[in-house]
Amino acid sequence: MSTEILVVTNPVAGRGRARLLTEQVVAALRGKGHRAEAAFTEKAGDARRFAAEAQGQGARVVAGCGGDGTLQEIATALAGTDTALGFVPCGRCNDLARVAGVTRKDPVEKLADYLTGKKRTQLDLGCCRLKGPDGTYGEKRYFCTVATLGFDSAVSRFVEQRQLPVKGTAAYLYGIVRVLAKYRCPRVRLRGDFGELDERILLAATANTPYYGGAMRIAPDARPDDGVFHVCVVKEVPTRTVLRILPRVFNGKHVKHPAASMLTTRHLEIETPDGPEWLCADGETLGQTPAFLEVSPQVLHVQAPRISLK
Repeated sequence: MSTEILVVTNPVAGRGRARLLTEQVVAALRGKGHRAEAAFTEKAGDARRFAAEAQGQGARVVAGCGGDGTLQEIATALAGTDTALGFVPCGRCNDLARVAGVTRKDPVEKLADYLTGKKRTQLDLGCCRLKGPDGTYGEKRYFCTVATLGFDSAVSRFVEQRQLPVKGTAAYLYGIVRVLAKYRCPRVRLRGDFGELDERILLAATANTPYYGGAMRIAPDARPDDGVFHVCVVKEVPTRTVLRILPRVFNGKHVKHPAASMLTTRHLEIETPDGPEWLCADGETLGQTPAFLEVSPQVLHVQAPRISLK
């Protein structure tokens, strides 16, 4: 008999709490009469493989217990299928789960109810393709929340590559302090439905959802079901100005600063004339520019009690 609900877990997430949480959720699901199993990742790519196998065997839901990086892999495997993504948040950042109305504070029984409930919706995913030396674009890579370029990518990579004593937003804030002193703003050329932008920037955040970095509201109006990206561009500014802008990101008021602008587009071509720059999304590295981003509308089913953007 095939598995109805698979919980794919990064066992080191939540400082090891993810394994216990998964066991509790699976036990609760079985107690309700559902065919539930757990699969524990050991390396990058495992979550995607487990999800693809479960989908192929007819699973109704594949849930991710970990952070946004784990969900990115699962979403990539489930995109375009009828199997839904579910949430058991326990990672460094849980920004997609936040949008789906699921939090780390939800008790085990409620998490199990979400995974078995009738409330299901369809969300957009972002899609990234990198341009190779021959001028052609490579394989698609999906992302769930926000693709970063510039300062926020530098911070994301700093956090990703280190075992820090703090997690979530605290880790991101620590990375900001460490990266800012030596950061140099790149020249970026962006093309999309809005036209073309060519200038030195602090960052360009291409958002499918409002949040990144653990509830930092970089694109307040972004929705994962509206078919467009909301791109937050912050121009090159002095360090002291950066320090004034950044606290406003938590409530989205940074968009009112003269250095910030919001663009909407269904696709985005990115070039960095002075050399390659890193792109990151969901706390993971996507690759280096040049790149092409586009929205894949309504491609992912999710088990979500609500879509919450507050």
